[in-house]
Amino acid sequence: MARSQEKNNTGAFFIATLLLWSVSIIFEIFFNKRTELVAIIAGCFFYQFANCVIRFTVSRDPLFVNTCVSLLHSSIASVSVILILINQWIAKGPGKMFEHSQLFAATWPGAYSALCFSSGYFAYDQWDMLHYRLYSGFIPSILVHHLVLLVCFTLALFRNITINYLILTLICEVCHPRPLQCLMYSHKVLNV
Repeated sequence: MARSQEKNNTGAFFIATLLLWSVSIIFEIFFNKRTELVAIIAGCFFYQFANCVIRFTVSRDPLFVNTCVSLLHSSIASVSVILILINQWIAKGPGKMFEHSQLFAATWPGAYSALCFSSGYFAYDQWDMLHYRLYSGFIPSILVHHLVLLVCFTLALFRNITINYLILTLICEVCHPRPLQCLMYSHKVLNV
């Protein structure tokens, strides 16, 4: 019983932080007229829609569905980041594009929207993991990871700084291990 209570308290904390994060996004969009942040909400809805499609057409297993949506995000983020980097490489060249002033104060074309859309994924994934209890431990590292990403990405988006640095952090999605997990898991579940 104590273990179940621990998980409920942990879940409640992360649900509360996700709710506060959502309120801050809505406040910025509606009261501060930051319509460019709508891409965050679009990302949430897009990945939730993908979740529903996978759940009703492929498998109802929450872990499988979550992993497949993670694969989708990994693919979209990877392609976005690679296209943004190629575009900047052509426009500025490798010497200029990685200067501190470019990475800190400037925003590459498409980078702001890509960061918003990925933030929407992290919010969706946080909710999905909380809803289906796809985490373990008193302080689940995956939920902490998503919370830290949401805070860092959102503060950067609100202040419009370090967008390019954060886009570079998304390059890790190119070699993310979850696509391999998804493929291995689908083989086991679907006998592919």
